[in-house]
Amino acid sequence: MESSSSTALLQNAVGTTISGGAQVINAGRDVVLQGSPAPPPAGLPDLLRPVSNATHTRAGHVARCDPGTRLEVIAQIKQWLNGSGKQAAICWLNGPAGYGKSALAQTIAEHYAAKGRLLGSFFFLRGAGERSHISRLIPTLAHQISLFVPAAKPLLEGALRDEPALLEPPVSLAHQFQKLIIDPTHSTTFKILSTIEAFSPFAKQRILVIDALDECDDKAEMAAFIDVLINVSSGKSHLPFRILLTSRVEEHIQKRFNDSGAQSVLYHLDLSTYDARLDIQVYFQKEFSRIYDQNIRMMQRISKPWPSIKDLAILLNQAGSSFAFAMTLIQYVGGDPMPHKAMQQLLKSGADGLDPLYKQVLSSASRTAALHQILATIMILEDNQSISFLSSLLYLQHEEVIHELLGVQSIIKIPGDDHQPIMLYHTSLWDFLTIKSRSEKYFIDPPPQHLHLAIHLLKHLAKYPSKDFFEGDVANYACLNWPHHILLGFQKQGLYVDETTMSSLETLIEVLLTFQGKTWYNTILTIEVSKKTRMLSCVRDGKDLFQTLQGSIVTKNLTKLLEQVINFYE
Repeated sequence: MESSSSTALLQNAVGTTISGGAQVINAGRDVVLQGSPAPPPAGLPDLLRPVSNATHTRAGHVARCDPGTRLEVIAQIKQWLNGSGKQAAICWLNGPAGYGKSALAQTIAEHYAAKGRLLGSFFFLRGAGERSHISRLIPTLAHQISLFVPAAKPLLEGALRDEPALLEPPVSLAHQFQKLIIDPTHSTTFKILSTIEAFSPFAKQRILVIDALDECDDKAEMAAFIDVLINVSSGKSHLPFRILLTSRVEEHIQKRFNDSGAQSVLYHLDLSTYDARLDIQVYFQKEFSRIYDQNIRMMQRISKPWPSIKDLAILLNQAGSSFAFAMTLIQYVGGDPMPHKAMQQLLKSGADGLDPLYKQVLSSASRTAALHQILATIMILEDNQSISFLSSLLYLQHEEVIHELLGVQSIIKIPGDDHQPIMLYHTSLWDFLTIKSRSEKYFIDPPPQHLHLAIHLLKHLAKYPSKDFFEGDVANYACLNWPHHILLGFQKQGLYVDETTMSSLETLIEVLLTFQGKTWYNTILTIEVSKKTRMLSCVRDGKDLFQTLQGSIVTKNLTKLLEQVINFYE
């Protein structure tokens, strides 16, 4: 932050002394911050800051393969992993949305964790905060490696001590991977373990599992990371582990794996070439039997088998190889108080594939403005948030949020309490709702929704009582993310933004800087450097974007305000 800005921030401070190593500004209060004793040395988890809800041990709804299903694919993955040292180092499991890639990755991770052969795992998830970004991938894997191989811990601590900025954005993914993954796994202890096991009848290769590369928001960085894996795997130094990757077939991923240099280190499995209908039939029969038994009073006049052989054949034909369709159908039928009626409605609708099924679910829900607002907010939030968060942000009662979500509980997982995150059962719902040609009247247009959310966030900060720090989930989210939502709101080319929205943004940003500037600054001081850096990056990009727009006086004013924000923190 520039000295002039610092002076301006402190000009209203009363009796404030800053000495020693203290950094926090406590404006307007009689507080003396003497040089406090140095905090104890940070442990490895504090240094790496792993994302605990990104691993195979994460809580909440976790998709995994039902026993007795996907046996052919699982067998091929095991065969690849247990093959000779000359086997390809990377297995790329790909397939369309809803084909069970994440369930397979989870099943493989759990299987080899139980056998002591899983080095680490990371499950990307779109719209889930740090699980959506690549910056926490390598540190999270490194932390798991330190637990698996204790001898790696001092090596990791040494690497972070020697390079304090190792985890910061300017450092390349290749360098991070070398220091935090390759070097520790080439440690003496790890090599000894691998050598001993090599003399057993079956060499026990370790494995890293990284799921849903396509759900990482950082596409360019993900492409670079794939290059890192390919280069490392094709290098002279033998990797003492193998890597299972899963994703949809998206351009930035496919181009890297199609490169001629990748072929020698790549084992490719395409789920679209497997017939999963028998597996889905097993799943249907088990789940429909459960639904029947749980609703026996309602179902007692319905003869078994339910559904009939004919109806089951229709459902299997509609599902194809899509486990997401099968799961959503089960959630829809099982969540209805009269499952047999819901089943008949589905059969009459002729829902064939996920899109018609999503439309069927949404057509049965309320068509209120509140539901649309709730769904739109869930779709564009940077993190999965709770019922309590949504009710505070949108000025709705908790009960109203729950009531609206109950109508779509077959496609959105409602948590057991108001403080747990709301989750999509499958990210294909996001694709469906944000593509107009698919969702039609249920379409949620992200850019204007981002702007509306930015206004909500800034209003929340404007109404916050005068304190030294913003506190609470909504206020902390608003502090960091209002620039992010403004940027995404204006990035769509040709988007018309009405003057009312523009003026609201201008007024609210000015209010924030004028009346809540010190509170905002103090709060930002307490957050991680990487998050602050990302917030400022959004502000800079927003300022540059506004400068290119042929705009009104409001646009020019917004540009100036964002310049003030940048000066505020630099």
